[in-house]
Amino acid sequence: MARAGAATVAQLQRSFRGVLGLTPRDYVAACRRRRFLDRLKVGQSVTDALYEAGYGSPSRVYGTFELPGMTPASYGRGGQGARIRWSTTGTSLGRVLVAATDRGLCFVEIGPDDTTLIDGLRREFPRAFVEAKASPALGPFIDVARAIAFAKPVPAAVPFDIRGTAFQWRVWRALTRIPVGETRAYSRVAASIGRPEATRAVARACATNPISLVVPCHRVVGRDGSVTGYRWGTDVKMALLAKEGRRRR
Repeated sequence: MARAGAATVAQLQRSFRGVLGLTPRDYVAACRRRRFLDRLKVGQSVTDALYEAGYGSPSRVYGTFELPGMTPASYGRGGQGARIRWSTTGTSLGRVLVAATDRGLCFVEIGPDDTTLIDGLRREFPRAFVEAKASPALGPFIDVARAIAFAKPVPAAVPFDIRGTAFQWRVWRALTRIPVGETRAYSRVAASIGRPEATRAVARACATNPISLVVPCHRVVGRDGSVTGYRWGTDVKMALLAKEGRRRR
């Protein structure tokens, strides 16, 4: 490919990173992982899915899911075998749903009403056992979500049960280190995890964060400080940043 473009391999790799924010090898790995997860979602067995996605052995695919969270088999079955409790609360941002397995927080969503939020939870984990009623046991998680929504001190550390690639986890951990009332450019987050060329990949990791608010992707902005895309709209993002800015002052 480099020869066809009259370029060296190094030049091609630099151009690739400049456009997509990750190396060709990382891109291929991400595509393979996505194919694997898509096949699991439509009901294929782990064995069939991993070979069709291009993995050479089971150890290869399980190695990409070594961080805490659901196993590939459990995820492919739509969370089958997992018991998920949930609760909702009102905030100035709208209704907020928190959901957790026995291992920790697995989902946080902002929405207009409880019905919409619960439907979204069931779509995310279609085969999990989702409790029919709100669980009072999730009070500590609700307290955390409300504290963040109202820019108040977070009451406690939060156990997580979320799935993600190693790169996503590095980004999410970096986000939790951004102090309240401060922001970081996507490029600065990329540099902080040792991947200065991966600005776009950092943006994608922010967009796929399953527990927003708790992992504060709203504190990441454009290089010039502009408030860029947010899953629930830039108005919500600006409201969060304004609240946190007032608290810091």
